Amino acid sequence: MSLSGLFGTLNIGKSGLFTSQRAIDVTSHNIANANTDGYSRQRAELQTTRPFCTPSMNNAAAPGQVGTGVQVSQIQRIRDTFLDYQVRVELGVQGNYSGRDKFLSQVENVFNEPSDTGLSTLLGKFFDSWQQLSKQPETSNGKTMVSEQSMALANELNHMYGQLNKIKGNAQDLIKQTTIDVNSLLNQIDQLNKEIIQISVSGNNPNDLMDRRDLLLDQLSSKFGISIDKKNFKSIEINTREDAGANSPMIGGKPVNLVQTLDPDSVARFAYVSNIEKVGTDDKYNIVYYKNGDMTANENRVTVEGVALNADEYKKLDECRILWTDKDGALMKKTAETIEDGVETITDGKTTVAKFGDIPLFTPSTGEIKGYMSIQQDIDTYIDKVNNLARALAFSVNTIHGQTNDSAKDKLSFFVNKNEDGVEVDIDASNITVNKKIVEDPMLIKASKLDVPPSGESDGKRAMAIAGLRDKLMGIQKIKSGTTRDKYIKDFCGGLVEDEYGVKTINGTTDGMKIDNYFKDMVDALGIQEQEARRMVKNQAKVLTSFTQSRDAVSGVSLDEEMVNLVQFQHAYVANSKIIATVDELLDVVINGLKR
Repeated sequence: MSLSGLFGTLNIGKSGLFTSQRAIDVTSHNIANANTDGYSRQRAELQTTRPFCTPSMNNAAAPGQVGTGVQVSQIQRIRDTFLDYQVRVELGVQGNYSGRDKFLSQVENVFNEPSDTGLSTLLGKFFDSWQQLSKQPETSNGKTMVSEQSMALANELNHMYGQLNKIKGNAQDLIKQTTIDVNSLLNQIDQLNKEIIQISVSGNNPNDLMDRRDLLLDQLSSKFGISIDKKNFKSIEINTREDAGANSPMIGGKPVNLVQTLDPDSVARFAYVSNIEKVGTDDKYNIVYYKNGDMTANENRVTVEGVALNADEYKKLDECRILWTDKDGALMKKTAETIEDGVETITDGKTTVAKFGDIPLFTPSTGEIKGYMSIQQDIDTYIDKVNNLARALAFSVNTIHGQTNDSAKDKLSFFVNKNEDGVEVDIDASNITVNKKIVEDPMLIKASKLDVPPSGESDGKRAMAIAGLRDKLMGIQKIKSGTTRDKYIKDFCGGLVEDEYGVKTINGTTDGMKIDNYFKDMVDALGIQEQEARRMVKNQAKVLTSFTQSRDAVSGVSLDEEMVNLVQFQHAYVANSKIIATVDELLDVVINGLKR
């Protein structure tokens, strides 16, 4: 055997030894990260090294080629893109329903039904106290009981309104925190994107960096729906192209990117609206937002001055709270040819927009952010319904108690706005209370047909009419903010009529609802919403688990499989070591034999 042949064999053994070592390294890396969140198992791809033709080996007569060993062509990351897509879609759906479920359960606790201390019970006691007063209209005990039960009912409405607004505020706090988290995730992904490009350009596979990026993408997709475009050198671009509800600004006819390969600084970020301040007496507002949602530094504060908002626009902005901005925090326009053309200039922390339609609201159709936004819509709906209940109660009771549907002529309204000195103007659940004069002197309650009945002739007819409101059909659901007592009675309650005792009372309407039924329907609707959200959370958890398990079956580390691989590569390492030892013995024979 020639020395060149022995050295060729030695080189083959060396390549096998080094390759086995590399394969063992990869297997060890897999085992070490078996429980690492987001880790994708890796595999050493082996291929033969370039062979030599026999003429080059000083043997022109021999046929074929002589192999030169093995090498690791690449360290492959085992990942299924389609399974990633499925998991991320379901993460967005789960984020939406889990957010809704969390807050709807809190709203249920506020209504506290059925309960001995709930609003339905207090409504019943309120009407019962009037019924009892109608039997003993002159007694101080009866009037005191009416006053106390009425105050208890009003306080519960106040409390319910306050708690619902508190829950809404909690949802907005989560939107603020989520805005900060989203911007942080986008910045991290952007940095990883740059590092991945640098490593890929050099010809290497940045597997661990790609795992970290995919883990961040999973977290981001739970916040809102994202679209991912793969680019050269294993880079990606992120936008909301597939979610029309996100209202992504358009740059050059394309949705603005949140992360991009070329010109990575020309991307969008999000800002949080902290306050909507009314300016003067007209419907103009100053909108205060913070760049990247960061409210810790005053330099991040930006005021959008003098934006005209109607009631619906105000509510939409109040429920959304997230704006599209560029990376520096300037508001983006809806369409532009370039990123520079698509931002509003900030001067001394202030900027302006022409109208509400120009404000770039971020309203995704899925994810946690969607859940927090939609729950505010639901809470606003329940606040409106509670307000309607308070107004219906105040208007109807005050009409009969004062015997007029004209609040200006009512000298002693029973229910009043606590902030308006004894009148019912702008009354709702937040401010309804019993007239202070009546609380201090319950004997002022008008229980009889006449305001001042002759001594000893009290009849309790007016108290009976108020008690009868529990059975009247009223258009409570038609009340709007700004509805007056007169409009409510005339348009939604069938107008004023005199009952058989000559007491003015409401006529009622065939398309209306009883007060207690209106509240019961409200509670039933809430219960159905909460059950649906809870059911969807459970169902979505099963769907997500199924897709996650499918992904883990492909990308996850199996310790049993890795131990088999470890033994396999160990044996290969030992075998290649034996080749090297054999060549060493043969070289000893050849070299020492020549000496002899």
